[in-house]
Amino acid sequence: MNQPNEALSVSELTDMIKRTLEGDPRFLSIVLHGEISNFKVYSSGHAYFSLKDKNAVISAVMWASYVHGLDFMPKDGDEVLVHGRMNVYPPRGSYSLSIDRVERYGQGEALLKLRQLAEKLQKEGLFDPERKRPLKKYPEHIGVIAGRGSAGLRDIEVNLLRRYPIVKLHVFPSLVQGQEAPKALLEAFYKAQELPLDTLILARGGGSSEDLGAFNDEALVRAVATSKCPVIAAVGHEVDVTLIDLVADMRVSTPTAAAVAAVPLIDDIRYELDEDLETMNVSINRKIRNLQDNLKMLSNRSFFLHPETIYQEKKTRLEEQGKRLSMIISHLLETKRTNLSNLSGRLEAIHPRNVLNRGYSMVEDKKGHVVTSTSQLQVGDQLKVRMKDGALITSVQGKE
Repeated sequence: MNQPNEALSVSELTDMIKRTLEGDPRFLSIVLHGEISNFKVYSSGHAYFSLKDKNAVISAVMWASYVHGLDFMPKDGDEVLVHGRMNVYPPRGSYSLSIDRVERYGQGEALLKLRQLAEKLQKEGLFDPERKRPLKKYPEHIGVIAGRGSAGLRDIEVNLLRRYPIVKLHVFPSLVQGQEAPKALLEAFYKAQELPLDTLILARGGGSSEDLGAFNDEALVRAVATSKCPVIAAVGHEVDVTLIDLVADMRVSTPTAAAVAAVPLIDDIRYELDEDLETMNVSINRKIRNLQDNLKMLSNRSFFLHPETIYQEKKTRLEEQGKRLSMIISHLLETKRTNLSNLSGRLEAIHPRNVLNRGYSMVEDKKGHVVTSTSQLQVGDQLKVRMKDGALITSVQGKE
């Protein structure tokens, strides 16, 4: 037996237990299956209850922040799967489970896997709002993937043709629940991708989470993310959210709402066309009136009243320019005549004939070349001496 000086105090023992339970990794993240009893939510928002099985019971607490995030409100007798960590309260020397998540038992594992898949796809950006594409305002081809002969398919067909009868509807029947549904939905989706669709609707009426499981299939979700056209998800009701809802370009709560979102109402289009036609007529008439006013204003101008004036002015200017040109040409011709006369007189004055008339003579050698220097001649050369009334034939007797 320990000596008194080696004995632990109650506080020390409780502290050791607290450090052990709250510090051991095995007690930091516990998933526990049990039945709820004595469940009560206090004014603080915290919930206190017990979890039990046929052999044991453990106290549990769930703080208000986690209570507000519950998908359902637990009650006594519920069989649940909880997640939490151990907690020790030294003043009472008690321990309890501090819980942060509660799920109905039987769905816990599936929901956990679904949550993990959703987190993975979210991190990859498949649910990002930036990926969402707007729907075509006036579609020509709409595809629908739904259960063959289902009420949801009939709702879509009736509402599409009622709202927008000119649309071409392409139906791709498929299983929408059961083990084979994911494969069937995927095959229908790829068939739809072969057509030039403007919009594709994936539709199914409401159901339990198990019934909607096909629309959480990873392969189908990834395929929808690659769709060539915008996708409308009309799966389940407003409270049901599948991964297809998250990846689709638009989510609606019912098949009827999908038809309303996919096409405009033909009566609205007629109304818009009437409004546009009226606006166009008003605009055209206003334009015509403005042009008429401008034409009337212009028609009162002198140019339009007497259009010949512009040509008369040009005609007068042309006549004046013609007269000026004629005067210039006459002056030039007269100047040229005077110059020609002067040149002619000068040429006439220096003509050899006139020189001979003044008493001069011109000497040529026997070849007819004019002799201008004695150096051109030799004694004995025959010469022709031209005078005004004839020529003499002579020879060179000597040179001086």
